[in-house]
Amino acid sequence: MKLSKMALASAIAGLLSCGTAYAQSGLGQPSSVQQTAFEYNSYYAQDYDERAGAKERGVEGEADPQALPSQPDVSSEEAEESFGNGAGTLLNPCCNLGDEWRIFNCDALDCRGITVNGWIGWNPFTWNTSNPADRFNGPVAWTDRSNEPSMNQLYLFAERATDTGGCGWDWGFRIDGMYGSDARFTTTQHLETRGYFQDPKWSTQRFYGPALPQFYLEGAYNDLKVKVGHYYAPVGYEVVPTTGNFFPNLPYTFQYGEPFTFTGVQATWQYSETVAIGGGIQQGWDNLDAGGNPNTGFNVTYVENFSDGASLAITSVAGNELTPNRGFRPRYLQTNVYSRPLAAISDRLNYVIQSDFGYQQNGNGADNSTALWYGVNQYLFYKVSDCMSYGIRAEWFRDQEGTRVGGYLGETPDGSLRGLSTDRFGYAGSFYGVTLGANWKYSANTTVRPYVRFDWFSGESLNGPDLLPFDDGTGNSQTLIGGDIVTIF
Repeated sequence: MKLSKMALASAIAGLLSCGTAYAQSGLGQPSSVQQTAFEYNSYYAQDYDERAGAKERGVEGEADPQALPSQPDVSSEEAEESFGNGAGTLLNPCCNLGDEWRIFNCDALDCRGITVNGWIGWNPFTWNTSNPADRFNGPVAWTDRSNEPSMNQLYLFAERATDTGGCGWDWGFRIDGMYGSDARFTTTQHLETRGYFQDPKWSTQRFYGPALPQFYLEGAYNDLKVKVGHYYAPVGYEVVPTTGNFFPNLPYTFQYGEPFTFTGVQATWQYSETVAIGGGIQQGWDNLDAGGNPNTGFNVTYVENFSDGASLAITSVAGNELTPNRGFRPRYLQTNVYSRPLAAISDRLNYVIQSDFGYQQNGNGADNSTALWYGVNQYLFYKVSDCMSYGIRAEWFRDQEGTRVGGYLGETPDGSLRGLSTDRFGYAGSFYGVTLGANWKYSANTTVRPYVRFDWFSGESLNGPDLLPFDDGTGNSQTLIGGDIVTIF
């Protein structure tokens, strides 16, 4: 890694100076809270009645196929005694967040049960200490540009969430729109693009454009919910909406191992107070209609929470997807997410582990053999106060045959690269990453997320030694130092 000792020391010191440990008993959430999501209206963790392990987590919204069952909340008196205002940091000693404000807060919407919310997330800088000539951070997507600012997400959604209270009928809808540099990675074939992440229909800009990641109707009867339309795939731990993640950047499993969206029908049944079961049929990965993929796939989900505050979410996805030389062939993916508070050590600690396993029959274009990819991500979070939390993510993603990781976004009509060059592909081996970060909540609406990230690759570059993953094709490792600012409205 081309990082001097002075730069590394400065980066770590900058993170640690964002706050100090403040000894105080109690948790800001129920003792049984599960840590599979982060959002900025409740800031640190979602309660059981909110979604877990699905790509549609964001500021707010109704439960998805991996939503966890409801649990009793703490009283306001208990919350006052926990990590609330007054448990401060060096940057905000009083931790006085103030009141959250919303632009779309009106009686005309509220009386109809309609919520309209959004956020803007922008990245003042991402310093790649290798200073690559092409300014791409290798196969690290989303925060893919080095040494320049970017507006990652301008996001707006409207929804009417279904809520039967376990009895009777209800209906709802949701529609999400996004503009920014992240939209390139969230496109759907035959919707925003003509091919998979290629040939945009709505924008010819190099890095910016619009995306419509969700639009669906939902019906509910008693403990059953069914949605029809276009929606985030209920897989994995981290999500597309940046407000649903602790870190500004995303792991390799998220970008290269999992689908972003489905178009189809998804059902969720609240089997018991602790177990939710779901399933659905869809028109392939990140695809809108039969013109892009004539095959119908399916998924099943299982979510359970436990009395000690732990939770488990399992999703399996199967169907026929496009291969390099053999047309549409079977693909399978399974993701598992397990989370638990580490109360035996500290009420402030929470742990998450995610595992992925996927295979594609005839997915290896070199010899038509089966392509495999798999990995494990682990997270540890420490909450100082309602204003400050620290986190660390350690990831390992193995692209067994070199068929998953690399450039894929193509070019603009004038030949400018929209992402990492498609020549930078074919890395048979393991990608590793360690990210250290902090979340400083400046106010009830704005959060600052600094981080330092270390990436390295161990394996073979199938396209030759001059096309390595990092540093403009010349390196097997890199260091990123950066951060972003997210404001909800």
